[in-house]
Amino acid sequence: MNKSKHRRFNAPMKMNPENSKNQHHTESPCRKVCRLDEDGMCVGCFRMLDEIANWQIMNGQERAEVLRKAHLRMQLRDLKL
Repeated sequence: MNKSKHRRFNAPMKMNPENSKNQHHTESPCRKVCRLDEDGMCVGCFRMLDEIANWQIMNGQERAEVLRKAHLRMQLRDLKL
């Protein structure tokens, strides 16, 4: 198989809320895992269902806030392990 066609889902997340505040277009942090835990949080990108659903209509500041919260959730998950 051609290795270039395979995606790495376990790569570190590229979430830097400080950098995204100044960008006109903030890319989605989706990692194509798309599975919600019992609290309604995606286990791939650490966004809540409403944050995922509203991503396309959010402005840059709102997206930066979602990224900040998702990053905190990721850190909290690591502390609970």
